[in-house]
Amino acid sequence: MIGPVVKGLRLERKLSQEALANSAHVSSGYLSKLERGLYKEPSYEVLSRIAGALQMDTADLYIAAGMEHLIAEADPTFEPVFEPYADKLSELPRRDRQIIMTEIRRIFIEENGDAD
Repeated sequence: MIGPVVKGLRLERKLSQEALANSAHVSSGYLSKLERGLYKEPSYEVLSRIAGALQMDTADLYIAAGMEHLIAEADPTFEPVFEPYADKLSELPRRDRQIIMTEIRRIFIEENGDAD
């Protein structure tokens, strides 16, 4: 679950909920609910803002939360990379699609030496 990971990272950085919420441009109520696990799959956009406020890459936040299988699916900058495979991928079960997309993204990042 992403919430406890965000909370742990926030506490490591000695940030209050309000300070992190302000930096990430989310409400402190939203952040509180996220940290308590009431929001289980926040959008890529929200997680990206939270990651930025925590001074880390969005992908690293996904990985820390054990959600790396969702990175490729959630990151809109990779849509052009997956476009040629869209028809074939859509025929696969969701979990298989996520695994393949994550591996393609990982390879792309390794080849380009870029995390975002």
